[in-house]
Amino acid sequence: MLTVSWWRKRLYPRPEAHDPLTKFLAQMEQEIGPDKTVLDIGAGAGELNGYSYRGRVKRVIGVDLDPRVTENPLLDNGVVGSAYELPFADASFDLAFCIYVLEHIDDAQRFVKEVGRVLKPGGVFLCLTPNKFHYVPMIASLTPHSFHEWYNRWRGRADEDTFPTCYRLNSRGDMRRHFTSAGFDQCDMEMVEAPPNYLMFSVPTFLAGAAYERVVGGSRLLQDLRVNIIGRFQKAQSDVGAVRKAA
Repeated sequence: MLTVSWWRKRLYPRPEAHDPLTKFLAQMEQEIGPDKTVLDIGAGAGELNGYSYRGRVKRVIGVDLDPRVTENPLLDNGVVGSAYELPFADASFDLAFCIYVLEHIDDAQRFVKEVGRVLKPGGVFLCLTPNKFHYVPMIASLTPHSFHEWYNRWRGRADEDTFPTCYRLNSRGDMRRHFTSAGFDQCDMEMVEAPPNYLMFSVPTFLAGAAYERVVGGSRLLQDLRVNIIGRFQKAQSDVGAVRKAA
């Protein structure tokens, strides 16, 4: 009998070619440099992120409410703090980024304003986050947090790494509106589809998900139904430009 594992290997023989995180980190590679001070917002303990920037940038700092951030091996310095009140001075960073954090933000305007505050003029914010119009976030929106904890436990993720989801900043329209109003004058977003990793509990669900991936991944008209958004937002070079763009 053909298993989910067999079908996965046959349909996705090179998993890295379909991995949104791999694509996001490739985008990050274009932004980092030895003169850049970098902020990872929602850095956590670091075991899920898979980047390596220490020694390649001026400094990489992480912030998270989780005290494990102080022991994150990917960072030069981990700071316990809120994404809504970032514990850093204005214009401290050249580059800020989030990996699967925006879906947990319940006050989008406040968050984006803080990101803009700590970035230098011309600074860049990059993010990888789910698209709320994909079926996975839609299902997540309709199910209780306890179900998410149970399901992720089945997938091998600890309860402390499963957080409530809000999806307030998880569509191209929402992101463009909030970042533009906060003074970001460049808003570029790529929609990325991925293998149906959440549907691996049976062959029929996995094959249905794979068919969905092929259809929406191959159609520009259906790109807003893809599972992930990779966003790049650049802060205006001057306050004057920011005010003009926000007006």
